[in-house]
Amino acid sequence: MRNNDVLGIIFGNSHAERIQSLTSHRTMASVPFGGKYRLVDFNLSNMSNCGITDVGIIVDKNFFSLMDHVGSGKSWDLSRKNGGVHLLPPFIQSGEASGDTVIEKLYSIRRFLNDATDEYVLLADCDLVANVNYSDMIQQHIDKNADVTVLYINGLNSESRQDSVTFTTDTDERIVEFLVEPRAKAECNIAAGAILTSRKLLLEIVQECVNTNKLNYVRNIFQKDVNKYRFYGYKHEGYYSLISSIEEYFEANMDLLNRENRKELFNVHRPIYTKVRDDMPSRYGLGSSVKNSLVAQGCVIEGEVENSIISKGVRIGKGSKVKNCIVMQDTKIGENANLSYVICDKDVVIKDGRALCGYNSFPIYIPSEKVL
Repeated sequence: MRNNDVLGIIFGNSHAERIQSLTSHRTMASVPFGGKYRLVDFNLSNMSNCGITDVGIIVDKNFFSLMDHVGSGKSWDLSRKNGGVHLLPPFIQSGEASGDTVIEKLYSIRRFLNDATDEYVLLADCDLVANVNYSDMIQQHIDKNADVTVLYINGLNSESRQDSVTFTTDTDERIVEFLVEPRAKAECNIAAGAILTSRKLLLEIVQECVNTNKLNYVRNIFQKDVNKYRFYGYKHEGYYSLISSIEEYFEANMDLLNRENRKELFNVHRPIYTKVRDDMPSRYGLGSSVKNSLVAQGCVIEGEVENSIISKGVRIGKGSKVKNCIVMQDTKIGENANLSYVICDKDVVIKDGRALCGYNSFPIYIPSEKVL
């Protein structure tokens, strides 16, 4: 199979309500991560690395920052005459439902799906931070003659993922049972927000759900017809993080301070790409101290930084202490400030002498452009 027989679809605002403070003015896809990336970078890179050259990103609101970040798709080798990356606002005709379910979003872009010539469609959310080998997933789908292949990870189901989907498989990875919103906290196979199926079958499922007004495709198709279709699971091995809450977002960023996690996530053979912002190297003042932190370019640091993620253009004044924090782009922290377990969004101003202290399970969030 040619890799360009797969059309990529990314849901740009999937599960945005889980981290509403970060997505109130941006899509889930454009939430900053790791000091220089956005959440959409991981699936765009994963798709590009396996040869998918036609990707649509479904958006509905607050997608200006996503438009600015993705642009023509050049950073992911998706700036092409044929195919490339497309932003897909919902197209709702008079009298049609305009909800936020996956089925309704896919139905609103059915013309885009119908016009495509690809045999398969890879659907992916933006809440998974992982370096996924989609090439192996596609090959497994073909080898097993699957109708639907579901990406999954094996671990403990998070209490904050109230709409999570788990399933059991036989020894051949065929799925024999789906569970929606399971209450058990035991280790299980958790669907990781990516499925591969044929474009024809996807359109049939979408049309059937709309015709019968059953818009939850997992309950009404996957659970009901688990024996009708050939469902298979593809297990992701290696580092992963599912962003289900602001606490898990904080923890996922802190995971990058571990060398082994960085090595698995930023695989040299399958790079994670992002939009490059050229800037001068970061400068460190006399008496400054930086320990176990990731610091992007263009920063000026004159205080102390420890166990923190510092994005581009951040300024930290003399005598200030920043510990266990995520500080986003162009934030300015004055002199003699003390921050611990704090998430500062973009363009925040922290005045001299301010002290803010959260906890690892309850970090303090400061919205963008706020002055404290």
